[in-house]
Amino acid sequence: MGKTGLHLVVGMVVMALFTGLAQGAEELTLVRNGQPVSSIVLAQEPTRAAQLAALELQHYLQLITGAEVPIRRDDGTVEGTVILVGDTPRTRVLGLDPAMLGEQEYLVEFRPGALVLLGKDKADTGHVTYDMQDPAQCKGLPGFFDEQGTLHAAYEFLEKFCGVRWFNQTEIGTVYPQTNTLTVQGENLRRKPFFRYRNALGAVGQNPGVYDRYIALWQPADDEYKAWEAVSYAGLRAQYPNPGQYEAARTNLSRLFLLRMREGGAPAVCNHSLYGYYDRFLEQTWTDRLAAAKTEEERKAILDRKAKVFEGDHPEYFAQGYEGQPLQMCYTNPGLVKQVAEDARDYYDGKSTGGELSIFWNPTLPKPFPVETMDNSAYCKCDNCRALYEDDGEERQEFSTGRFSDYFFQFVNEVARELKKTHPDAKIITLAYGSHALRPSFTLDSNVAVEFCYTANRSPFSEQYAHEERLLRDWVENGGARDMYLWLYYTFPLEGARNAKYHCFPGFFAHAIGQQMGVFHELGLKGMFHCGYGQEVESYLTFKLMDDPTLDVADLLNDYFYSMYGPAGTPMKTIYVEMEKTYSDPAFRENTRARGAELAWAVLGTEARMSRWQRLLDQAKALAQSETHKARLAAFEHGTWSYMTAGRKQYMDRMASPIPSVDVPRLAAAGGDPQQLNWDEAADLSGPWYDRGGATPSKRSYAGRIAHDGEYLYLELADECDTSKLTSSAIVFPYDDWEVFVSRQRELPYRQYASGPSGLTTALSHGEVNWRMNVPLEDFEMKVVSDTTAPDVWITRMVLPLASMLPGGVKPGETLYMNIMRISGPALSGTGGLGLDTWVSYCSVHEVDRLGELKLAP
Repeated sequence: MGKTGLHLVVGMVVMALFTGLAQGAEELTLVRNGQPVSSIVLAQEPTRAAQLAALELQHYLQLITGAEVPIRRDDGTVEGTVILVGDTPRTRVLGLDPAMLGEQEYLVEFRPGALVLLGKDKADTGHVTYDMQDPAQCKGLPGFFDEQGTLHAAYEFLEKFCGVRWFNQTEIGTVYPQTNTLTVQGENLRRKPFFRYRNALGAVGQNPGVYDRYIALWQPADDEYKAWEAVSYAGLRAQYPNPGQYEAARTNLSRLFLLRMREGGAPAVCNHSLYGYYDRFLEQTWTDRLAAAKTEEERKAILDRKAKVFEGDHPEYFAQGYEGQPLQMCYTNPGLVKQVAEDARDYYDGKSTGGELSIFWNPTLPKPFPVETMDNSAYCKCDNCRALYEDDGEERQEFSTGRFSDYFFQFVNEVARELKKTHPDAKIITLAYGSHALRPSFTLDSNVAVEFCYTANRSPFSEQYAHEERLLRDWVENGGARDMYLWLYYTFPLEGARNAKYHCFPGFFAHAIGQQMGVFHELGLKGMFHCGYGQEVESYLTFKLMDDPTLDVADLLNDYFYSMYGPAGTPMKTIYVEMEKTYSDPAFRENTRARGAELAWAVLGTEARMSRWQRLLDQAKALAQSETHKARLAAFEHGTWSYMTAGRKQYMDRMASPIPSVDVPRLAAAGGDPQQLNWDEAADLSGPWYDRGGATPSKRSYAGRIAHDGEYLYLELADECDTSKLTSSAIVFPYDDWEVFVSRQRELPYRQYASGPSGLTTALSHGEVNWRMNVPLEDFEMKVVSDTTAPDVWITRMVLPLASMLPGGVKPGETLYMNIMRISGPALSGTGGLGLDTWVSYCSVHEVDRLGELKLAP
């Protein structure tokens, strides 16, 4: 654990960050000359929150002073200063009762001879086991979403009045002063976290065991992640040679860190809630599964599952107008409205949990009942639905729009009104997301809470960032009185980089976090769910600002860097601030349309900047004095800097890798019929193909041929696969499909043509009009013949007219640029998720700077 100086740190840092001491405030001595002159007092049957508060307080007072302040029960005479923790007879005598406190509220009071730490706690007196010498043994700790005001009071006291800091979850992430006499004084306070819902871990099921990797740039299988872990948990590694015990101890350190950072509060979770209806109300779901079953055991398991969850065939609940399984519901269907409302009644009556209603994340009371669409825009095409969302012809350049807002939110209103008939106070929660992010033209029912999806919150450089803030303000200012929450996307840019197999430039955005939290505070939002979290500095700041959004980011950064790195604080802060500015300031992206790895390492992480930051890191290492400071620098070097240097090297290697060039022969006219083309004379698209657009050859086998006849471009693609596992999606995307990216140049604009196993096609333009991306092409000419009759190969033949495949047409003798991708569903990918294989190495989805060259014969 880290240590700072003596009283100087407590006085200067605490006063700078928070408030000065009141004149005449009660002065209490807890330890004098290394000996305890106080006692921690608990009730006879204290709550879990009070037990942990007392134990944490005892532990940190001992770290600060070397003295073990005893913990006693409130049943007799106590000498010296009394530290009253939780509800006790003595606090009642002082006129302090937790019943006077509201949700999540707590107080810290300095009384003559007594320090009071009291809060609203869950009435749970189960035993807490706590041993920081053997953290693997810790158990019985409060849950993140339990009321634990007394614990928060203890943490408030340790931070504001004792100078303790928890900067990260590791054994080298805590800072505290040292002194053999500890005297405290201050103003009484009574408060609660500003945001009542603070959910950093929701996307990983509130599992503290994954927190390390959740905020990391590297992944656990990477050598540098392992090196970071070895530095960050050197003591645990030595103490616990048994992997299971080590993991238990490491997980408990993360659990305690999250409690110290006030993770939790009052949950209000929403997500895509209706996917379970396929199992409950669509016979075709079970027919398809039974048809795909390979063995009698599989068939029996499917039938057993069906007997438990299937309630009857209601295809009318689902979106109309699509081939294959519909991807959405029919949100004007009265039966669907009644069924969702009935589910909500059963939920509030305690008859069914969310899991028993097939809601995948299993919401339970007291969480509000969720109602949210599937995660796509393949909405129902019946006349009633289309009448509510037909496109008005307005161009929409942003991801977050209102095209389907009136359509979907009328459904939410109908469900809320139906539920109100029997449960007038029951709440529904829904998302404002994607194509229904905009407030509808009517007012939502007052029982509907809204979780606004701020998808661009980690992109302060983008126009989308300000656009979504305007949408959020409009919801609050004009959407009627209701509880408003947030879904924040800290997952970017890292998630996109991992999907495309490159290293992103780290998305450092500390000052933008401060600006956002100020807006959320101003608007009176109730809380937030984080999709992704981190990295370390961002995580720390976000925790602090979720608790108190009025804190100053500059002060928090100073405290972090100078406390964590001591004499090396100045160069380390300079590195962070410069990296943050490089990522967040739109000026660093002017005059470029680069994306992906090119943006990260040719535009942002340039050779000049990386060299400067290396010099600053070397300076920091030379300045570091203590072993703890050196360990923290090593953790930064392994966890962050090595990720960046490896990313730049990978990019430079990528740019040096050869790009395929193919002479496309001109064959006898086939009239656009791929069956009439002489494929034996077509050019081969030679392999290998590449896994996830990287440099590693795919484990799967693909082949391709290409030709033209002066009027049409012909493309044959073959995938050696078990064709019974192919999935046809209603809108082609997301799988199984072939996706062809084609352009006149290796930059915007370009087009994306796709087709699936059924021969269904779709096409998008990117950058053709005002640089808009993902624009559907309504009238495109593309012919596809898909052959899945063989059990072991899927052959697709595509035909594109040269005159219309790109704006202005293409002529024989000209050059095109293309990449081809095969997106595989989980049944074929072998990864449990989507598979992505590409013809061109180092070239993934929407990366056009390395498209293969196609020279059309005259």
